[in-house]
Amino acid sequence: MDIEVFDPTTYSLEENAFFLKHLGEAPLAVMQNPLPAGVNPAAVEQGLGRLYELSQLEQHQGTPWAGLDRISSAITCYLTEHARWREMAQRGAPAFPSMYAWDGKGRPHRSGIGSDSGRVRTYFTENGERKPFAVPLVEVIPEAFAAPWVKADEPIPDACIEDAEKGTMECPVDGFSTQWNPDSRQAYNLARARMARHCKTSKDPRVLEFGLKVFGR
Repeated sequence: MDIEVFDPTTYSLEENAFFLKHLGEAPLAVMQNPLPAGVNPAAVEQGLGRLYELSQLEQHQGTPWAGLDRISSAITCYLTEHARWREMAQRGAPAFPSMYAWDGKGRPHRSGIGSDSGRVRTYFTENGERKPFAVPLVEVIPEAFAAPWVKADEPIPDACIEDAEKGTMECPVDGFSTQWNPDSRQAYNLARARMARHCKTSKDPRVLEFGLKVFGR
């Protein structure tokens, strides 16, 4: 199964250091040498293989993906944060701050809303924003689900429905109507003003759109 997301938190510190040293290299060549302590051969071979495959596809076919630089940055970030957490823990902080939610007074709440669950997945930026370590290798844009029972909206009409002889004006979207004296131009203008006001104050988004289209802002 192809790895679709590279998450440095799923590997040991030794494995992450190993990745940093051999990013972009063919696993067949790398795995011939003795592995450092703490490095699982199966885990790093699969990870290196996927990264090597994507880098080769990019080089020879122009296939876009996250890129080795972004993977390197994610690993470096994780190793840096892990070292910082260890230093902070020696001063009394929780060993893994992202496993907590932090209130406005700086107090940690284990398993609070928004905190990492089960294992570390995120870290905090300098301004307190929570960011994931994981990097999607290939961005997939999902197609919007189109329910078969939902009909597509018809185009917004270009004008009101008017009957100059009867002096009636109707909104073609929701059927709202108003009347005017066919013999008075002023009465006609007032009728258009009433229609414009109706459209611009409607809670129906299509009526609002029609009002903007026909009467402007």
